[in-house]
Amino acid sequence: MDKGKKYGIYGGSFDPIHTGHVALAESAVRECGLDKLIFMPAYISPFKQDRHVTDGRDRCAMIEAVLGKNSAFCLSRYELNKGGTSYTIETLRHWDHLLDGELYFVLGFDSAVQIDTWYKGEEILSNYPLITARRPDTDYVNGIKIIESFRRKYGANITVLEMAPVDDSSTQVRNLVKEGKPITGLVPPGVEEYIIEHRLYK
Repeated sequence: MDKGKKYGIYGGSFDPIHTGHVALAESAVRECGLDKLIFMPAYISPFKQDRHVTDGRDRCAMIEAVLGKNSAFCLSRYELNKGGTSYTIETLRHWDHLLDGELYFVLGFDSAVQIDTWYKGEEILSNYPLITARRPDTDYVNGIKIIESFRRKYGANITVLEMAPVDDSSTQVRNLVKEGKPITGLVPPGVEEYIIEHRLYK
């Protein structure tokens, strides 16, 4: 790997990946000059052990359907192959040693303002630059105050992207499919086709 390159790790369940995920990824690449944006689907999210998560092969296939949208996009099955609960700090440490460049962690606004409660969250805030963007359903003013407090307390490097908020969520998509309602526009076309073809979320 070239020195000086910028890599972004974008973790999550991606069940399914939706237009909000893609918009955040594209903005992160564009505004932060990332050379690679690595989608990292979790094997098991520590916060979602109470519900069934779609098979990793299906979640990867849906991510693969959007990789062509940006030449910087790529997919890693690292957490899926590792198995067990996915803790962000362990993934970041692994890739930090592997990649010869600067490593960023990309995450949603609702997650960013709670990251100090994560396993080893203080280490993430102290050692890795974060990239996030606001969500329509989040208290933005209070969230910015929390982010400012992270900057003061941990010296955190947090970029809040200047992108239009996308009102979309994986839960919303799953619920609409279950109810037999359309999801056009909420997920990229290739993802919608995959969901229909493989009868996911029914």
